[in-house]
Amino acid sequence: MVPVWLFATYLLIQYAVHERSRFEQDAQQTARQASLIVEGELNNLQTIVDGLSKSTALATGDLQAFRTEALSRAQGSDRIILLRDFSRSQLLNTTAPQGASLPPVAPLSEWERRQLGAARFVVSNVFAGSDGKDYRLAISERVRIPARDDLLLSITIPTSRIRDVMMRAVPEGWTVGVGDRDGNYVARSTSHEEMSGKPGLPEYPEKIVGRSGTFTFRNDQGLTQLVGYYRSQYSDWFYMANIPLSAVQSPLWRSLAAIVGIALVALFISGCLAYVVGKRLTGAAAQLAARADALGRGAKVEPLTTTVMEFDTIANALVSAERAIAERKFELETVLETVPAGVWFTYDPKALQVIRNRFAAELMGLPTDTPKAFGAPDLVIDTVAEKDGRMVSRQDRPLSRAMRGELTDNEEFSYTLPSGGRRHLLSSARPIRDPEGGIIGAVQISLDISDRKRAEEQRKLLVNELNHRVKNTLAVVQSIASQTIRNSTSLAEARRTLSSRLVSLAKAHDVLTHENWRGADLEELIAASIRPHAPMERFQLSGDEVWVEPNIALSFALAFHELTTNAIKYGALSNATGTVSISWGLIEQGPDRRLELEWRESGGPVVAAVKRKGFGMQLLEGMFSRVSRVSLSFDEAGLLAAFSVSLSASTGLSTSAARAAG
Repeated sequence: MVPVWLFATYLLIQYAVHERSRFEQDAQQTARQASLIVEGELNNLQTIVDGLSKSTALATGDLQAFRTEALSRAQGSDRIILLRDFSRSQLLNTTAPQGASLPPVAPLSEWERRQLGAARFVVSNVFAGSDGKDYRLAISERVRIPARDDLLLSITIPTSRIRDVMMRAVPEGWTVGVGDRDGNYVARSTSHEEMSGKPGLPEYPEKIVGRSGTFTFRNDQGLTQLVGYYRSQYSDWFYMANIPLSAVQSPLWRSLAAIVGIALVALFISGCLAYVVGKRLTGAAAQLAARADALGRGAKVEPLTTTVMEFDTIANALVSAERAIAERKFELETVLETVPAGVWFTYDPKALQVIRNRFAAELMGLPTDTPKAFGAPDLVIDTVAEKDGRMVSRQDRPLSRAMRGELTDNEEFSYTLPSGGRRHLLSSARPIRDPEGGIIGAVQISLDISDRKRAEEQRKLLVNELNHRVKNTLAVVQSIASQTIRNSTSLAEARRTLSSRLVSLAKAHDVLTHENWRGADLEELIAASIRPHAPMERFQLSGDEVWVEPNIALSFALAFHELTTNAIKYGALSNATGTVSISWGLIEQGPDRRLELEWRESGGPVVAAVKRKGFGMQLLEGMFSRVSRVSLSFDEAGLLAAFSVSLSASTGLSTSAARAAG
C-alpha cells in the first residue's frame, strides 16, 4: 500500500498545483473580464462625450443651445455633463440651473494633463460628488474651439454604475474590485458603499507588478485571499478578482478526504486480504519449516500441497533432497555394515558415547542379531587397552585424541574385552570439523589384526620348531652317516646304504610336511617307508587309524626302512615267496595309551639267531628307548619285531580326529 499512497500523494500534489494554477488563471481571467465590461461602459460614455464635442452649438459658442443638447443626453439618468476650461472654472453643468453660479472644480492632475496632451480622452480617478458622499468618475475629452482656448468636456457617473455593470462578470464566491491610479476603490462587488472612494490596502500597489498576475494576502478579517489582477491600458485602473484561499483549497481538501477515505477502505480490504493471504503463507511457511526441520533430523519429508508456487517448489526440493540424502545414507550404512573394519563415530567431548557399525560391535563382543537404527549412540564398553606392552588410558586412545584434534595413523592396540577375549586392532582416527574449522566429533576406523598376530606368533613358534627339528634331523643324519660308514665294508656300500636311509628319512619328512608337521597317519607312514624299497603286494597291513607325533613318525620311518632292507637282504623278501605282515592296535592303560605294533616275516629262508647287533638293531633300540620297548625275535619261520610305544592323549586319536583337532 505504501507505493499506492505515495503515488496518490503525488497525484494529490499535482492536483493541488493544477488547481492553484487554474484558480490563478481564473482570477486573472475574471479581472480581465471585469475590465472589458467596465471599459465597454466607459467606451459608451466616451461615445456620448465624443458626440457632444462635435455639437455645432459648442463650435459656435452657443452654450445655451449646447446646454439643451447636454440635458437631452443626461435627462433621466445619473449622468452629469459639464464643460470647463483647463483651469478650475466651470462653464456648464447639467445639474445647475441656467445662469446659476458654478463652483470651481478640482484641478487636473499631472497624469491627466499628460494624457490629454497625448490623447483626446482621459478617465479620471474616483472623486467625491457635490454632497461629499456620492463618489463619481469622469470621462473627459479635449475640445478645440476656434478663436479661443481648448475646453474640457466631461461626463460623470456614480461609481455604483460601474459596480452594477461589473457584477455581470463576477462569478459566485468571488469578490471583484476596481482601483484607480491612486489606489482608491472605484467599485467593489461587495461592500461597495463602504469601500468606494476609500483607499485600498497598502499591499496592493506593492504586489501589483506588470500588466497582470496573482498574489495572496491576508485581509482585515484575517482571511487569506487569492487575488488576480489586471491593469487597464485604457484607464490605467487595476481590476482585482479575489477569492478566499480556503475556497481554492476546499476541492483539494475534498479530494484529500476522498483519497484518505479510499485509502482507509483500501487499507481495510488489503488488511483483510493480507490476513487471509498471510494466514495461508504462515501456514505454508510453518509446514515448510517443519519439513526443513525433519530434513535436518533425518526424518522422512512429506510432500507439501500449497497454492504458493515458491513454497511448493521449495517443498519439492526438500522432498528430493530427503530422498537423495536417504539414498546416500542407505549407501553409507550398507558400506559401513559391509566393510570388514570397525568404525566408531562420536560427538561426545569425552568420547564416552559412540556410534558403531556391525563389525565394530562384533569386535567388542556385542550382540549384532538385534535390529538397531544406525546412528543411535551407545555407551562405550569397559575394555583394557595396551600398546607396546603398556596400559593405555581411555583419554589416550585414538577416538579421545581425535576429539582433541590429534591424528592417529595405523597404531596397534591390544584390547581385553569384558568377556576375557582379546582383540588386536590397527587403528586410525581423525577429528570431524564444522565449516568454520571447529571440532564437533571424531571417527575411528580399526582393522582386526588378531589373526595376523596369531599367525605371527605361530610363525615364530614354527620357526623355533623348525630350528629344533632341523637340528634334530641333522643330528639323526650325522648319526646315521657315522654308523653307516663305520659298519660298511666298502665306500660304495656305505654310499648305497646311507642314500637309502636318507631317502626313507626324506619320505617321512614329506608325509609330515604334508600335514604341516602336526603328525602322520601310521598306515600312510608305513607305506611311504616301504614303497621305495619293496613292492606293497608282499606286505599285509592291518590296524586301527592311529595318528602319531612327528618324532615318533621319524623313528618309525627309519625303523621300517631298516626292517625292510634287512628283509630284502636276509629275510622274507630275499626270495620270491616270502611275505611280511604288519599289524598294530591301541591299548588303553588307565590314562596312558600305548601303540602295540608287530612286524612278522614268513616264507623266507630259515633264520638263525645273530651273534652281534648290527647298525639296524642298534638304531631301532636307540630311537625308541625313551618312550618304547622294542623286541626282536629270530624264529625259524622269520623275524618277529614287536614295538610298544607310549602315546599322548592327542597322538592317540584317530587320523580324522587328529586332523580336525590340528
